[in-house]
Amino acid sequence: MVMGWFVVLLLGEKGVSNAADARRSAESAAEESATKSAANQCQPQGASVPKTQTSPSVIANGKPQVESAVALVQALGLGQQRTFPNYVKPLQNVLVQARSQADEVAGDVNPGGKSFEGQRDLGCLEKPIDAPKGSMDEYRSKLWEQNLKGY
Repeated sequence: MVMGWFVVLLLGEKGVSNAADARRSAESAAEESATKSAANQCQPQGASVPKTQTSPSVIANGKPQVESAVALVQALGLGQQRTFPNYVKPLQNVLVQARSQADEVAGDVNPGGKSFEGQRDLGCLEKPIDAPKGSMDEYRSKLWEQNLKGY
């Protein structure tokens, strides 16, 4: 009799363990995919967690509220820099949904076929528009020629 209860408890524990593993793998896959996608300039990346399916998508969160600051900067004549569009661009986020299914287990507590979902949302690092040109020595000499020569 005692052995029978022991087997039932052991199978129940195995079922709960499989369900917890499936839930953790879904969350891990979502976290890994979101981190990889955000660090890769908003390009969706999958996860390397086995038995999970990830679906990363890039979403725009709207423009930051900088209209008054942009008008002030442009009034000062500073809106012509190549990086200026970064400040008025919509902010980007990566939203990842990951799914995982639990394995079959014999017994009363059987999580087999149950689906678990994990979600992560991260802001993106966008591709920089600036490309470095020349050295600092060239830049300093240009500044000297333009602004400071003769003073």
